[in-house]
Amino acid sequence: MSHLLGTGTVLPGYFPVAASSPPGSLAPAPVTVDSATGTGLVNKGKVHTAFSGNNATLHQKYGPRAFQLLRCKQVEVSPTPDLLNSALTVLGPFLFVAVSLIGVRMAVYWWSFIFFWRRFRLRDQVTTAELRKLDVPFVKIQITTRGSAGSTGVILRGIRNVVELAMEDPAFYGRLLSVETITESAEQAAAVQETFRDGPVGVDTLVVPASYATPAGTRLKARGLHYAVENRRGLWNRKPGRTFIVHYDEESVMIPAELRKLMKVLAGTDRKILEGPIFYPLEYMRAGVLCRSMEANRPIGCYECRRVMESGVPFHLHGSNLVVDEALENELGWDIGCLDGEPFIAEDFVFGMNAFTRYGREIFDWHGCLMLEQPPFSVRSAFRQRYRWIFGVLQGMTAAARSPRFRALPFKTRAGLLWGIRLRVGTFAGGAVVGVLSLLVVPVFAARALTAIILEDTPLIPEFASLWLAVIGAMWLGSVFVGAWHNVADAGLDRWTRAAEIARAVAVAPIAGICETSAALRAVIAWASGKREVEWIPTPKTTQADRASTKGGH
Repeated sequence: MSHLLGTGTVLPGYFPVAASSPPGSLAPAPVTVDSATGTGLVNKGKVHTAFSGNNATLHQKYGPRAFQLLRCKQVEVSPTPDLLNSALTVLGPFLFVAVSLIGVRMAVYWWSFIFFWRRFRLRDQVTTAELRKLDVPFVKIQITTRGSAGSTGVILRGIRNVVELAMEDPAFYGRLLSVETITESAEQAAAVQETFRDGPVGVDTLVVPASYATPAGTRLKARGLHYAVENRRGLWNRKPGRTFIVHYDEESVMIPAELRKLMKVLAGTDRKILEGPIFYPLEYMRAGVLCRSMEANRPIGCYECRRVMESGVPFHLHGSNLVVDEALENELGWDIGCLDGEPFIAEDFVFGMNAFTRYGREIFDWHGCLMLEQPPFSVRSAFRQRYRWIFGVLQGMTAAARSPRFRALPFKTRAGLLWGIRLRVGTFAGGAVVGVLSLLVVPVFAARALTAIILEDTPLIPEFASLWLAVIGAMWLGSVFVGAWHNVADAGLDRWTRAAEIARAVAVAPIAGICETSAALRAVIAWASGKREVEWIPTPKTTQADRASTKGGH
């Protein structure tokens, strides 16, 4: 070789220096070429790789240590830059920062999980005899539905659990409990009424007329919710005392034991809006494996819901297992209008923000009673669901920022809300970018890290950074493990099948995570590009409805 090193040459573990540097220079310390001896040295920490050429010697200053010189057989060094190292130089810091932000969010979940798990879910059993001694308020189970295909069966399932509780003491529960189904389908309303005509609790239905319009032009699900409010204001199904509305999604189930706990909580609270945890075991094995893994991410997020509701700052609010004092709901209503001519698709978030700006944080709390729901059956349905969540939050955040009541809040409160929501949306959507890049970069980093360990070489990143990334990885996979554990606990599976399902959810988590966060990223990109159009397509509740929805392109 005429020369071994030239300006800009990249060797593993080094970055190229400026073009003005002497030939043979490499970061992190200067390297000089001497044509006297025919040997050269590349310093890589504790191991020094030597090479020789046509009378070339390389001296590397190694901190406070003496110069070292080794001889070995000639090694050809290409003057062409190492593109992989250059890519890692750019992607490495970006990934570290992005993963760290996600890690901070994960740490918040784990903080609630480790230190406040006793407040997450009520464990003490409540008996009917105990409830009889309390001043239990009236409780209305409200199911608001579009009446789409397959929804009737899951609605009946949820109501049957209410009836099962009432059968324990028909006189007591029949007086306090009732069910209201708000639907756009007259056929569905008739089927619900006929099924429970002679039941121990009152089951009422409202059919939202096609011609019905709210004063503010509210559409989608909030339109049905406000139709119920207007009927209650007109004394429909009025109860003679304090009353709470327990909002269900179509597939929601609260078993009798949890309903008893909820009634006890409501007997002793002065709060107006409460939420509780949701797990996803229903129809579990009918969902695809990626969907099951996606749902494993959700339960641990509920641990932060507990913190949010107890703090009284509604960074998010889910529309099921949402319990609202009827008097407050009748006063506030669901007539949330539209944003730039388009309806709101996350009416629960908008309702929570409206309640916060009007009544303050003191009305919120966590009730800790478990609700069971089911995962989407296909990745397509799960993708649409996640897209709808994020797009709806972006709508609600924009509407809040324009609200005079919101602008009247203290600056610290406004900034905390907006930036807190942006962090949540950003880390969720950013997970797609991080996930894809990690699949490409992590194997390279892992291989080089292993090589560095074997050769006792300088690691690619400092030990503290490696430890931090390992902790984040453990928190992420641990959150999937915890979520899958919660979901399969009530899925009707035997011990070994539960164990296999947990392992499967963790194993496919990298792919499931990319699928899930890609929906959030798409929503953010659509919003940033000016898209505002939305549509209400409820997640199909049966495999048949899901297949029909997929084939129909919905």
